[in-house]
Amino acid sequence: MRAERKKFLIIEILSSILRERIDPNIIFTILDLSLPQKGGVMKVKLSIFPDDKAKEVVKILNKESQKIKNELKERIYLRYLPKKIIFKYSADLKEAQEIDKILKEINNKFI
Repeated sequence: MRAERKKFLIIEILSSILRERIDPNIIFTILDLSLPQKGGVMKVKLSIFPDDKAKEVVKILNKESQKIKNELKERIYLRYLPKKIIFKYSADLKEAQEIDKILKEINNKFI
């Protein structure tokens, strides 16, 4: 299985697993996933809305990462499963939106 295809398949399955574990009032997106070659640590970057719930959600997911890894193992065959999954909140999307808002304000002042 090619690395990109495997990565997108894992993202799809991991999304469905997380949907079952995260409060339905919280919107999340998996932005990126780093796949280790053999074993190692898989890092999952998440965008979470509302932002004030992000730390709480990431803390819960990291606490349950072993259970999530086992559920992933049941749903997909991977020759080398990561030893650990680490979830991280990424504010990249929020920062991009703030920069875009500032640029629009500057643009409106000069037009």
